[in-house]
Amino acid sequence: MKMKLLIGILVVSITTQCSNSKTSESDTAESNFADGVQLTDLDGNDIKLSDYKGKTIILNIWATWCKPCIKELPSMEVLQDNLDPNEFTLLFASDEEVKRINKFVDKNSYGLKFISLKSSPESLGIFSLPTTFIISQEGELLVTESGSKDWGSAESIQEIKNLSK
Repeated sequence: MKMKLLIGILVVSITTQCSNSKTSESDTAESNFADGVQLTDLDGNDIKLSDYKGKTIILNIWATWCKPCIKELPSMEVLQDNLDPNEFTLLFASDEEVKRINKFVDKNSYGLKFISLKSSPESLGIFSLPTTFIISQEGELLVTESGSKDWGSAESIQEIKNLSK
C-alpha cells in the first residue's frame, strides 16, 4: 500500500513539474514569436514583423496548390475590409518559389499582401495548411488557427477586433 502511494505521489510530482516547465517554455516561445519568423516581399526585400509593432498581425501561411487555402482567401478579403488598417495588418506567406507565388497573384485578383516565407513551416509549428497566426501589437503569439475558416463572418471579425483591445 505504501509503495502504491509513493508511486502515485512521484507520478503527480513529475507530471506537475513537466507541465509547469512546458508552460514557461511556451510563454517564452510565444513572446519571441515575431522575431523568429523570416519573411521577404516578392521582390526579395526582408520583412520584419517588428516593423508592424503597434498593429495586430494576421499572418496566414498558405500555398498555391492548397485548395482549402485558396477557398478561404475571399473571406480573408472580407476580414481585411472590415478591419482598421491602422490597427491590423494581414500578410499571406508561402514557402514556394517567388515565381510561383507571382504567377498565382497575377492570375487572381485578390487585394491581399502576398509575401514569401523564408522560415521553414516546421520551425513555426506548422504541419497543415492553411495555418493562421494572430500576433499581438507587441509581437506575442495570441492565436494559432489550423485549417480553413470563414474569416469574413461577423463572429470571426468581432473575435479579431476583440484581440486588439
